[in-house]
Amino acid sequence: MSPAPATIIARRSQLDATSALGLRLPDGRDVLLVTLHGRISAFVNRCPHQGVTLQAAPNVFLEASGELIQCAMHGALFLPETGECVFGPCQGRYLEPLAVSVNAEGHIQLASE
Repeated sequence: MSPAPATIIARRSQLDATSALGLRLPDGRDVLLVTLHGRISAFVNRCPHQGVTLQAAPNVFLEASGELIQCAMHGALFLPETGECVFGPCQGRYLEPLAVSVNAEGHIQLASE
């Protein structure tokens, strides 16, 4: 039995205009994609502090410098590479990561779950 095809969730070009992108997966989960220094990471769009979504406005997930993911509710800051909270009420906890890859056509795909 061959593995199921990867689920395409976005195109790399969608991240060219912004460094972060929010979207809803076919299974209903809200996720965020973030690209920083050429690396794309994906996380469930839920702060580990109180379970709220991270953004205050569509596709606004990063703090002013564009280097850290920020929760709009309490200002918690997360490393975009790992999802670790480095400042705020959930310090030391992590965003829930999602494994993604980018194929030759620039499609961002969920890894098999």
